[in-house]
Amino acid sequence: MTRLDSLVAQQRRALDLVKEVAAEKKLRPYLVGGPVRDLLLGRSVIDLDFTLEEGSSTLARGIAKRINGRVRSYPQFMTYKVTADEFPEIDVASARSEKYRQPGALPSVSPGTLSDDLLRRDFAINAIALDVISGELHDPTGGQRDLENKIVRVLHDQSFIDDPTRIYRAVRLATRLGFSIDAHTQELMREAIRSGALTTVSKERLWRELALAFEEQNAPQVIEALHNAGALEVLFGRRAIDPARLEHTRQVLQSNPALDREVLYTSAILYGNASPVDLEGSGLSQLRARVVMQIANEIPRYIDALSEAASDRHRFKLLRHASAELLALLPPDQVSKFLEYKNFRLPLRGSDLEVPSGPHIAKALERTREAVFMGEINPDQARSFAREMAIKYLNRE
Repeated sequence: MTRLDSLVAQQRRALDLVKEVAAEKKLRPYLVGGPVRDLLLGRSVIDLDFTLEEGSSTLARGIAKRINGRVRSYPQFMTYKVTADEFPEIDVASARSEKYRQPGALPSVSPGTLSDDLLRRDFAINAIALDVISGELHDPTGGQRDLENKIVRVLHDQSFIDDPTRIYRAVRLATRLGFSIDAHTQELMREAIRSGALTTVSKERLWRELALAFEEQNAPQVIEALHNAGALEVLFGRRAIDPARLEHTRQVLQSNPALDREVLYTSAILYGNASPVDLEGSGLSQLRARVVMQIANEIPRYIDALSEAASDRHRFKLLRHASAELLALLPPDQVSKFLEYKNFRLPLRGSDLEVPSGPHIAKALERTREAVFMGEINPDQARSFAREMAIKYLNRE
């Protein structure tokens, strides 16, 4: 089937295995949602999600047995996750229907048909199923037409009231795919935001959606679109956001992909006026939250202090406790030598100093490393210098 051409080899292997186990157990699995959308667009597929009207547990356990894998079950959502070493994750779910007992609440779930399962989804382009046995497509809501027209469209007028996090997902998906949000869906979004629908959802759930936005390749566009729609006010209040700062953050992350995306983009949003209240529900650790505060509120102070520093040693002292994220945002000419220093090591240990152990040892070794790096002493003087410093610091204790 040509529509499977964009699967990588391991995913094809996984799909073949699903078909084999399904045939053996006389089951009928459907590939559903995002994977089908991306296959039809010729895009790379990230996840493999399968739905069955019956036999989901049998299929999941049958797959796991064949690959010596593990099965985790999530009874609340009638789903199973199959994992194995060197094999793609496979999600297997029972077809289900959902009912929202109140706006913003998680839905109650009950067994349903394939049609029920597709009609409960967020957007028409995500409500397409592929019968992996016959290759037949099931598209009850016109998702293929929307893919051709490059639009994101909700399935019913209550969609954003039932689940306001779909506002974040609509913007994220449209931006990622280069699609437009259709006019009626845009009006439903605006009305949901005006009516306070986002306040019916916990901040934790909204932060999870925002964190996914930060992972997008074009995250600045997603953040700007959410901001312009008023969808960020529930988290951060009314505030201006600087598109240039968001783009600079994207460039920094492109050059340094190991940096903390959530910390950097949150700092860019809150730049110049951040408080701990802004991070409520974010799930950030105290350390990561401190870094956000440091970047958002203190970069101008760091830049001024670094430009006024009389020596490299003074600059090093200013930067000693700076996070990697802060260092990446400061002017390169002010931090390049410090970054060299951070990576500089001496072949010297505390036990080499023949001085009683204690915190003075670490201080002495650090001062010695600095002295050698700065050229204050020669490397062959390091041991005697460190011993002298250790005794000096010890006598102060």
